[in-house]
Amino acid sequence: MLQTWRGSCRINVRTIILKNVRNCNNVKYRGQRNVLTVGIDLPMYEVSTTRGAPSTSTNLKEALCEKIPVHYDLLRNFRQQHGSSVVSHITVDNIYKGLNGVNTMIRETSEIDPKYGIKYRGLTIPEVVTLLPREGKSPSAESVFWLLLTGDIPTREQTASLIADWSIRRQKKKDWWSGPGGGIVGSVLQSLPKTISPLGRLSVALTVFDSGKHMKKALENGALTHTHWEYTYEDSMEFLATLPAIVGLVAKDEGLKNVKEEEGDWVQFLSACLYNSFDISENHKKMLMDFLRLYVVLNADEDGGIPGIHVTEILGASQLDINQALAAGVLAYADEPKSGTMSQYMEFQAKAQSLFGQEPKEERLRNYVATLIKQDRLIGYTDSEYCDPRYTAILNYAREYLPNETNVKLSQTVTQIVTTVIKAAKGKNIFPEQNAIAAPILQFYGLRDMKFNQVLLCMSRALGAVASIIWTRAVNVPVEHPASKCTYTYWNSIRGIRGKRKRRTHAKHIRK
Repeated sequence: MLQTWRGSCRINVRTIILKNVRNCNNVKYRGQRNVLTVGIDLPMYEVSTTRGAPSTSTNLKEALCEKIPVHYDLLRNFRQQHGSSVVSHITVDNIYKGLNGVNTMIRETSEIDPKYGIKYRGLTIPEVVTLLPREGKSPSAESVFWLLLTGDIPTREQTASLIADWSIRRQKKKDWWSGPGGGIVGSVLQSLPKTISPLGRLSVALTVFDSGKHMKKALENGALTHTHWEYTYEDSMEFLATLPAIVGLVAKDEGLKNVKEEEGDWVQFLSACLYNSFDISENHKKMLMDFLRLYVVLNADEDGGIPGIHVTEILGASQLDINQALAAGVLAYADEPKSGTMSQYMEFQAKAQSLFGQEPKEERLRNYVATLIKQDRLIGYTDSEYCDPRYTAILNYAREYLPNETNVKLSQTVTQIVTTVIKAAKGKNIFPEQNAIAAPILQFYGLRDMKFNQVLLCMSRALGAVASIIWTRAVNVPVEHPASKCTYTYWNSIRGIRGKRKRRTHAKHIRK
């Protein structure tokens, strides 16, 4: 009876929240906690998107152990009943467009919904922001990782347990990031030429870092395949716990000063590492932590088809160490997203300010934007059916906490102009990407190196990447290996098929 009641509550909560987020442009937040108005307050544990009851264990590995057998059953039944069913129709154009939009992959952690954008384990971004436990005024990185890995919204106790776990694990790896010169990773980074980009430095740092100890030992001892995920889990937890320190070393040529391994949650530890490298005022430190938590949660995962994640996914299915799989995909973030990186957007905004002043007149700005649209040089916007809910979440943060910041206000003005100009000129819907609002906010808080800020995007995506790799090992997914043909082979194959069709049609006419 209790289980039935909880199930109905989960449905009711999701229904109420979805009614509040049908139009992402109209999402409203209330009060200091920055949460959606859902009209009902229920305990966190009553919301879950996986089959079976949410785990009550405060140990993440134990919670995952409860989920894996259930997923095994789902996969086995699904393949037995529908193994021969067709899920995608691929054309020649699809092949030459990089299979863009064709369903050919499996990613358990997230997917793109045509109405609501990115979903984590079936939850929309507004639902995620609403339901996850908070540190400060924003959801914590630990809570979103718990969600991505298990499919459950964690309780506050479960989140606190993971925070403590990562704090202990980063201490075990202290020799890799702490001490004179920044430990093992820091000493390697100091030897690099100054011309290497922050993403290049991150790729080197991840390659150097050793996160494969448990898996290597298991393979040497002949561990059974179905147990490999357990060793991948242990390596992954040590890697994620230490990742903020690696990012801090990427930002600074020297070691990290005044940083303690027990420095709070994931983002608080990251912030302490960044204070070494950036001029961040005391007044902004707490606000920066709250914003970084929100930014990390919003970017904790992405569609598996984008280059950086796709590369990581493929290598994650092999026996590569976690750090090596991620290092391989890092450089693909140099131009992510295609509509414009944070660096490109801030260059665009800075140019507008240099031409028209700090607070440009709307008429002059409108003419400038119209010119850029004609020349197809507009940065930070994309042709889409919906507004990215990540942009909306950051916009609501800006409206609440930075209502009078000049660059943030300019971003909003430009967005309003762009959408109205394009709608009037071309009849198209165009929406801003999150970089159009996240970049000026990060700059305001003191993170002015936009090329480095691209590293923060990679760091956020590591949460989803690691969760996906653990599941890949848990269900023993084979390495992706599609067949390739040259154009002439495809050409001859298509001609052969059409020739057979013509002969069959001709034969029918003769018989008649």
